[in-house]
Amino acid sequence: MATESQEDLNKFLSQVDDIHRLVQNLSSNDTNDVSKAMEESDVLLKQISKTGVDRTVINKSPSQPIPQEQLSQAAFMSALEKDAEERAENRRKNKILADEFKTKGNDAFHQQSYDQAIDYYTQGLKAKKDYDILYTNRAQVYVKQERYEEAMNDCDWALKVTPTYIKAYVIKGKCLINLKEFDRAKEQFLEAEQIAITNFESINTRRMIEECIQDVQRQRDKYQREESARIFLSNENLSEAMNLTNTLRKLNTDKQPIIFYIGGIDLLCQLIKDETTRTAFRVDHGFDLFNSHSIIAENTHENLSAAIFNLMIVLSQDDDENTKQCLESKYFNNYLLKYKYSSTALQYLVDTSLKTNSRLILMGKININKFIEYLLNIIQDKKSHQVYATKLLSNLAVEPKIKQHFNSKDELTKLISILKSISIDHQIRTVMLSLLTNLCSEKTIRSCVIEQTELLQILMKDFEYNDNERQLNLLGLLINLTNEKSSSLERISQQLCEKIIQLKHSSYHQRIFTLLGNIAMHYEQTISILLQNKIISLISQALQQDENEEKIRAAVRLLALCTQSNVQAQQMVANDTKLLSVIYTQLIKSQHSLLIGNASLVFGNVITYSSVQKFLQDYSGIDKTISHMLKLVEQSWLSKVARKNVAIFITKLVKADESFLDEFRKQHGTEILHSALKDIEL
Repeated sequence: MATESQEDLNKFLSQVDDIHRLVQNLSSNDTNDVSKAMEESDVLLKQISKTGVDRTVINKSPSQPIPQEQLSQAAFMSALEKDAEERAENRRKNKILADEFKTKGNDAFHQQSYDQAIDYYTQGLKAKKDYDILYTNRAQVYVKQERYEEAMNDCDWALKVTPTYIKAYVIKGKCLINLKEFDRAKEQFLEAEQIAITNFESINTRRMIEECIQDVQRQRDKYQREESARIFLSNENLSEAMNLTNTLRKLNTDKQPIIFYIGGIDLLCQLIKDETTRTAFRVDHGFDLFNSHSIIAENTHENLSAAIFNLMIVLSQDDDENTKQCLESKYFNNYLLKYKYSSTALQYLVDTSLKTNSRLILMGKININKFIEYLLNIIQDKKSHQVYATKLLSNLAVEPKIKQHFNSKDELTKLISILKSISIDHQIRTVMLSLLTNLCSEKTIRSCVIEQTELLQILMKDFEYNDNERQLNLLGLLINLTNEKSSSLERISQQLCEKIIQLKHSSYHQRIFTLLGNIAMHYEQTISILLQNKIISLISQALQQDENEEKIRAAVRLLALCTQSNVQAQQMVANDTKLLSVIYTQLIKSQHSLLIGNASLVFGNVITYSSVQKFLQDYSGIDKTISHMLKLVEQSWLSKVARKNVAIFITKLVKADESFLDEFRKQHGTEILHSALKDIEL
């Protein structure tokens, strides 16, 4: 931006502040303030009448200047009010004009007419110099043109207008990434993150910023790998026939037999052994083979395709940039349209679909209905590569577009019929459970599956298979299916609990406790079955084995449900000192609202037992117990439900034991609870 424009903006901002301050002082009850304001207003009016001011700041043509000697306080106030009205009207008109240029600029930007877009945004800024959106819009155009310094300059001006403008920090951070100034880029994103937290921005905004912070490290790693690759290539001995540079050079020759290219690509797979050589392939323009080679880029010869996808597997290993270039390549896009994939191609698609970014690229390239139909045909026809087809569909099933396809009852029925088939391969069945698990995170699909009584019976039989992966997938599916109460599940709930308890010696305690918690929440009659099968003892042993927080969260939730109204469960927990110590430790140390809330519920449910009161006296002490709980209930980051549960625990504790009540009074507990819970309905 020109220096003159910068000065105009600064002048505008400063004079608005001056006039606002003078008006306040002229209205003061202090005669000294009024007198001083009158003197300053005389100076300001001389400047205005002598030099004039840009229309975006103050009216250039005010009514005939009032002689200074005749100017009274009332007259000056009247002049200021009139000028303020005219200025407000001018700013309103300028905003309308600036918005018109913004719309034109946006249209030009979307049409990739970048110079035209810049011109429109610039004209908009002439009309309204303090329009932050126009600065960042123009900055985005500069980024497209790789004019990063100019883009950052516009971001700086946007931040002068609006210091908390997250978009400006993000654009500036991305510019710095492109300039390889990674530390400075991270600073911009961290600043944006802090603003987002302070201003309670949406979860999507915060996730976007988190992604930007992660991208700094990805781009730093990419840059360092490419620098290492350049050093590697510069030190290659070109007299050796079998090196990366010579092999790529030979492969780029035309009019050779297919077997020549197959052999060369196989050789590349042997030469590319690590991060440096994977990056060197990219730096040395290796992807030209997939994009512009006259024979390779468009050839679908079976053996050549197998060689190419083997190479893609090697290139994409732990390398997001190579994966992206493979998926964007001309060869890949041509091959994808054939709907006749080799095992190697499907293996590559399975590997790449595990990562969110590459999965989204793939999703953007396929015809959803046609692609799913093709994969299901492979699975049903029991072809040699049906495992890869099933795994690929399972990986893609986390995406909303795939779920939308199976929202159709007919399409979902096709899938379920495969799972119900008695002739289905053991490995395919295991993966199908994972596929259905991903789909059943969607409520509509889940509701339809729950009504499949025959399928539920088949799932019950799956507990009999001593296969770790199948058990893991089965538990995951049932967790999703038990999210809501259902008459179909209620009929088998007690039997289901007994089946789940049989897995107590497995390593999947987190899923076991989560599933049992879902069942206990919806079907209270199952709690007695759990107690008969010594669930409290199982939880106690599992929690003492390690401190996996996900497992602890699931277990404490289950304990809260069991002890809510079941006296037997309350007695068991109250008499287990080791279990109480684990729960209390999590209560005072965890940073997770759900865990704290449920741990408070457990203690609230069992605090009437003298053994629990004695435990708290011995383990933490009366004063520290009260202090810990009062501090906890004041934590603003804690959810309202969790704070409410802590408060209920405190209330029950001081009611049950007078020694805790005395300490509660000493620490002004009533006042603290009243202040901390004023926004919570108890």
